[in-house]
Amino acid sequence: MIEAALTILSVCALLVLSQLSPGPDLFLVVYTAMSRSFRSACMVVTGITAGFAIQTALVCTVGTQIMDQPWSRWLLVAAALWLLYLAWKIFPRKFGAVEIDASPQVKPGAGALFLQGFLCNVLNVKCLLFISGLSLGPIGIYGDAIPWFTPALAVGLILSSQFGWMLWSWLLQRQPIRAFYLRHAPAIDATFAVLLAIFAILIIAE
Repeated sequence: MIEAALTILSVCALLVLSQLSPGPDLFLVVYTAMSRSFRSACMVVTGITAGFAIQTALVCTVGTQIMDQPWSRWLLVAAALWLLYLAWKIFPRKFGAVEIDASPQVKPGAGALFLQGFLCNVLNVKCLLFISGLSLGPIGIYGDAIPWFTPALAVGLILSSQFGWMLWSWLLQRQPIRAFYLRHAPAIDATFAVLLAIFAILIIAE
């Protein structure tokens, strides 16, 4: 029992650390946290976690069998198109000084930010494979012997996703980081946009 609980904690800690690895979710969170408010970043993060919850539920039930379906290729195409759209939205239209709106009003709307985060994650089919890599091994070891293990692991992963993204968003709100973004916003936004487009091209090429 204790070993199973420690395994869940280890997997959840690994998830939080792995959120800093390059990927669409990270780029969207960093961009939103630095260019907007913490509240805006939290809405994006919550959307990402909602998509993550769906993918986690799939892994804990049908696992990677989804990728064996003939229609899975269309999921990859949809994911690539969405990433290209995000890249187009993020790419700066003009260069110059940037001002961060410190007002409590969320711009764009909270629903739109949530949807951006949700689609960014749920259309990232590679996230499904990543969750599988984290959880299928422990589930194979403890899932049959301990009835509560798989549900507890799924809940732990979902809560860790939300906590981790909110933690990184909060850290990105610190003044030195925000000041750096203000000085170099166009270059940073353009870099994020190009990286997202590269991810989209790689998805289509596979």
